Amino acid sequence: MKSRVLFIFLVVFSLGLQAQSPRKARRDSMIRVHNRQDTNYVRKYLDRLIISLNQSYRHYDVQFSQKVHPDTSGISSHQYIADANVVTGAAIDFDKISFSFSLKSVSPTDAVVQKKGKTSYSSFSLSFNAFRFRVETSYRNYKNFYDLNSARYISPFTDSVPYYQSPMDVRSLRAKTLFIFNKKRFSYNAAYYNTYRQIKSAGSWLGVANVYGYRFRSDPSFFPPSSRVFYDTWGYMDYFNVFGISVGPGASYNLVLFKVAYLNLTLTTGLDMQHQYYHTRVYDMSRVMWRAGFASDFRAAFGLNFKNFFTSLTLRIDYNSYLAKNFLIEPRYITGDFNIGYRFPFKQRKWVKKLQENEYYKML
Repeated sequence: MKSRVLFIFLVVFSLGLQAQSPRKARRDSMIRVHNRQDTNYVRKYLDRLIISLNQSYRHYDVQFSQKVHPDTSGISSHQYIADANVVTGAAIDFDKISFSFSLKSVSPTDAVVQKKGKTSYSSFSLSFNAFRFRVETSYRNYKNFYDLNSARYISPFTDSVPYYQSPMDVRSLRAKTLFIFNKKRFSYNAAYYNTYRQIKSAGSWLGVANVYGYRFRSDPSFFPPSSRVFYDTWGYMDYFNVFGISVGPGASYNLVLFKVAYLNLTLTTGLDMQHQYYHTRVYDMSRVMWRAGFASDFRAAFGLNFKNFFTSLTLRIDYNSYLAKNFLIEPRYITGDFNIGYRFPFKQRKWVKKLQENEYYKML
């Protein structure tokens, strides 16, 4: 089903690209370095200091399931959720560099802490642009989760009974590179970052590469006592680490109305190679292996982008799957953001001019 949806999306997107303009006007050589963006389609604001604030609703969960024993009751399936839903953040953009951070902004009530525990959370990202590339790096760290499936093994489970709470600590590091084929008339940054503005509809095929590391750890185990038997000797697994490299295709399109309102849809997918290491202290066992996996990202944005002021609503969904010998781990990150910001005039200081004239900086 997923492959059919992806195929239909890419076919429709391809037809949309072909209908945009005559073939000669669409030429956008990947070899000629003198190619520049068409100002009838894209406006740059590289001389502005851009500050934006965002309020986010985030859902982060990690699902565990075993592949060894039949389990019609679902006791061995766990959906661990981080209670870090409402998050406030800020971003600063200038020229080719973007930096953002976010922190949990609403403290849980005593009743919520009693029911779900208390999640600690932090996130940072740093990105930069080349002419055809967008490089995004991110760091995320979550500590303490609750199991949404607790009712399957806690009885009786009522409103006054707490979820099973896991001290699991999850850390992710990621570097994502987007290669934009139609850089001449399409700006990915105009939808999700703030140094560009799309004023006519356009889209592009994407080439996507990811390098990432995920680390999961929990003491004494990832699993509650009632489900450990389903995982055999790995029922006391307390550490899982994966390093992965993925490459795949993608597509993105900006639909623009009246040069101000826009809607963006972006889909990327690909296979990845994963180096997995997992360990259990109880049995003093560890395993190292290579596996093929799957990763996909979906993004959507709707906003108003004026010359100085801008605001938008964005949706991002990141999914990974880690299939080990007898079990599957699936982290999923969903975030919806309300963003508002302004492009401030910025005086060109000497150090800024020096930076922009640097031969290595120009290569970005």
